[in-house]
Amino acid sequence: MLVFCGVLVVATIGFIYINLGPQNTSVYKGPRRITIQKRNGRYNFYKNGKAFSVEGAAGFSHIKELSECGANTIMCWDTSELPNTLKEATRNNIAVIIGLDIPGKDRNVPGKDMTFYSNQKNVTTLYKAYINIVRRYKDDPSVFAWCLGNELVFPLSLVPKPFYRAYNQILDSIHHIDPNHPVCTSIVNVSRRSIIMMKWKIPSLDFYCLNIYNSIKTLPHQLDLIKWIWQGPYLLGEWAPMGGWESPVTAWQSPIENTSTEKAELFYHFYTKYMPLKDPRFLGSLAFYWGSRYEYTNSWFSIFDKRGSPTEIEEALNDCWKDTVTIHDAPKIKYALIDNLTPEDNIIIESGSTNSTSLVLSSSVPPDKLQYSWQIFQEWSGAHTPPNVNRLFTDSTAQNPMFTAPSREGPYRVSVTVYNSKGYCATANIPIYVIKGNEL
Repeated sequence: MLVFCGVLVVATIGFIYINLGPQNTSVYKGPRRITIQKRNGRYNFYKNGKAFSVEGAAGFSHIKELSECGANTIMCWDTSELPNTLKEATRNNIAVIIGLDIPGKDRNVPGKDMTFYSNQKNVTTLYKAYINIVRRYKDDPSVFAWCLGNELVFPLSLVPKPFYRAYNQILDSIHHIDPNHPVCTSIVNVSRRSIIMMKWKIPSLDFYCLNIYNSIKTLPHQLDLIKWIWQGPYLLGEWAPMGGWESPVTAWQSPIENTSTEKAELFYHFYTKYMPLKDPRFLGSLAFYWGSRYEYTNSWFSIFDKRGSPTEIEEALNDCWKDTVTIHDAPKIKYALIDNLTPEDNIIIESGSTNSTSLVLSSSVPPDKLQYSWQIFQEWSGAHTPPNVNRLFTDSTAQNPMFTAPSREGPYRVSVTVYNSKGYCATANIPIYVIKGNEL
């Protein structure tokens, strides 16, 4: 029996070893522009031999403003924007992590497999496209690292699957072509399953990016749960307070968004209380999102609006990165109401009804002339901004206009942006549900 058990253990270890992913096969031995080293028990990036802690954001625009706020890095996932992003980054002394988004398993669709990788033509096309990008930009002075894949769900597999073969082929080629810059991938939170599969099937990744939101509050505990297999360096590739999936919702499941004023306070609170600055494995962090982006709403993650006006979040991050406390110039919204009701009141109104808005702001000193822009959008889960419903406000530029409820039944969002003379804006929105008359 003992002999049998011994043979079984040896066979299991041998099986795992045989199916271990490939190591970095690059033979380059010269000096590297960017490295990750562990010195005196602490991991750090080293840029041209000097320790470098990442402070920055994800995006591709407003790079001058990013630098002026005290940041040093941006992660760009839009490769079509790379030429201008790299140019502006060089001009403003900002390092660029280039994201290479590759097809992956959909974490929101159980059972959806990575059939993309079973087609060799797909794999060859993907490989050539990204290797061409690496060859084109690897010598740019602003390039800092590569991120291969964004929030992939790594498939469980005892044997090499087409996905892992394709991924490791691209990864190994990047290491050969560009030994000057490390390569990572990003995952959601501290996914134990993903980390186990990455350690086993993709062992030559240089570091991991953890995209983390409210769960940053429990990050040390999450890291402790996986330290038995992984104690390597990590970067917080995305962080922000409360994603839409984490927020309270209305009775019809529309997420309730904080005002930009509340978000700015939360960004500062999260950074000063929960950012793992003393963790010896921590390489830095990237706030989400440095620019304007539609996700849940136009303003949920947007640190700037579509016009390019910054919100107070920019000022809060400036305080975080510079370790200062400053008086902010952005307008401050105390609260917004519809018919004297808050979003938590589950506001249901009749189609065609007349309704009031109430927007209360903190007074600025000295007094400032403010501009208002009200809109109503259909609530939806698409990738782009839904069309606004026109001509419903008595005066969409007033502070507290009346509006007529849309004629079509369904969920909507009443949104306001406030601009001041200093170039800043503030945002708020309230989800509502419209039903046909006489149905209340």
